[in-house]
Amino acid sequence: MPTILRLPPGSRHALLAGLLACAGCSSSTYKVGIAVDPPTASVYVNGERVGAGSRRVYEIDFGANERICIQAVASSHEPVTEMFTRQQINDQISKYGDFSWVLKQEK
Repeated sequence: MPTILRLPPGSRHALLAGLLACAGCSSSTYKVGIAVDPPTASVYVNGERVGAGSRRVYEIDFGANERICIQAVASSHEPVTEMFTRQQINDQISKYGDFSWVLKQEK
């Protein structure tokens, strides 16, 4: 016979709220602000062009991947390529907010 867990009155709401909050924890999509200078730079996520420089908010979807690749590329500038885990994205958002890169001009 299965064991039935009996919760004290009122604790069901707290349990439900906790479960709903955790449902968002497992999301694979993040809204991330990315700013690139020069503003003409192209921004790529996992090799797909998602926009141009300046500051924009992008939806980044990890899907089944453990890491994502963000690139910023502009003519006559050195490209920037960075790999991030979900934890690194969360840390960046909570500590600093947007990602910001200034591309160096090629010599």
